[in-house]
Amino acid sequence: MLKKIDEIDLKLLHILCQHGRASYRELAKALGVSVATVAYRISRLQRQGLIKGFTAVLDYSKFGLDITAVIELVIREGRLLEVQKELANEPNVVAVYDVTGEVDSIVVAKFRDRQELSQFIKRVLRMPYVERTSTHIVLEVVKEDFNSLRPTQTI
Repeated sequence: MLKKIDEIDLKLLHILCQHGRASYRELAKALGVSVATVAYRISRLQRQGLIKGFTAVLDYSKFGLDITAVIELVIREGRLLEVQKELANEPNVVAVYDVTGEVDSIVVAKFRDRQELSQFIKRVLRMPYVERTSTHIVLEVVKEDFNSLRPTQTI
């Protein structure tokens, strides 16, 4: 059962999204609460599934992955979940979305070069139940920060 979250929880979540390596002591000072309170709240938010985990934010271009592709897929015969699960296991794929509209799914993936992207698309098109794809190459990232979305509503 989801326990209510309050303004302190919301502030804590916001700080963690911006500064995931902050110590409990730093968090307690910023929130004006005890270190024990911070530890308890983080543990509770994790148990509730509001915090899924802690991770580093990577600069993929430093790894030579300079091409980001957004790939729309049309999938036939009701095999959407099957195809999505298979694509989610591909090493270049960073996101798989089930969407509304004229396409069934959107995949975001990172590649070293056009040849690697081309091989990936051809592999996807050979998958059973994939009817067609439409690939968009990202020219410039204006904003890509999933941690900037700030929860604003208490539960």
